[in-house]
Amino acid sequence: MLVPMRSLGPDNWKIAAALMGSYIGGSLNFVAISEALRISPSVVAAGVAVDNVICALHFMVLFALASKIPPETTSASSPDSDMTKDDKAEDKNRVVSTSIALSVSFLICKAAISMTELLKIQGGMLPAVTAITIVLATSFPDFFNSLAPSAETISLVLMQVFFTILGATGSVWNVINTAPSIFLFAVIQVMVHLAMTLLLGKLFSIDMKLLLLASNANIGGPTTACAMATAKGWTSLVVPGILSGVFGVSIATFLGVGCGVLVLKRL
Repeated sequence: MLVPMRSLGPDNWKIAAALMGSYIGGSLNFVAISEALRISPSVVAAGVAVDNVICALHFMVLFALASKIPPETTSASSPDSDMTKDDKAEDKNRVVSTSIALSVSFLICKAAISMTELLKIQGGMLPAVTAITIVLATSFPDFFNSLAPSAETISLVLMQVFFTILGATGSVWNVINTAPSIFLFAVIQVMVHLAMTLLLGKLFSIDMKLLLLASNANIGGPTTACAMATAKGWTSLVVPGILSGVFGVSIATFLGVGCGVLVLKRL
């Protein structure tokens, strides 16, 4: 093995299991597995720093690989006059639809927080928000489609802030100096993941943007998958990216804890 398990410290198999869960679902799973396995706070802090840096670097690589993939084109069958009318109508309703979109978003977040507090699901707020949004969008497609233009504008701005904050949360050199073994272990995990994803995708002739979005959903979760699909203009892949990420989040904690206790602990 390139990074022996013992080099990760006294909580070696535990931090390995937590990182495994993080790269199946997301950072929420890292925290959940850390709490379930009772990893020491100092190791958890080092793992969180490593996870933030690795995610930021991985997203940079994904966006670089996706730089030559064009956004999806909308239907061009409608005449120019119809497009002009649509633009004017959109301008008139932009303020109203933006206000409604923000209000609905706040209500969904409040409902998710209340649900997780009532059911005592620690770390389940973001998956709950995603699940509620998907259910509502599926149940009331016309209403949510009318909010889409304004919501997309807001989401683009907020996602740029999200990626900026993610990149600013950790220093690569600081992480290398404080937790070199954990950093190298995580780097190898993500490199093998991306290499296998691209290799198998090429072998089975899978569209590159599907591979990149799937990798994003694995490493970052539904939020970052949605962010990438929206930022790149892959509108038809927003919901599949979210669903893929939600599925990963739902199974990652169980897989991480199970693999850690049954396999990694014995290595």
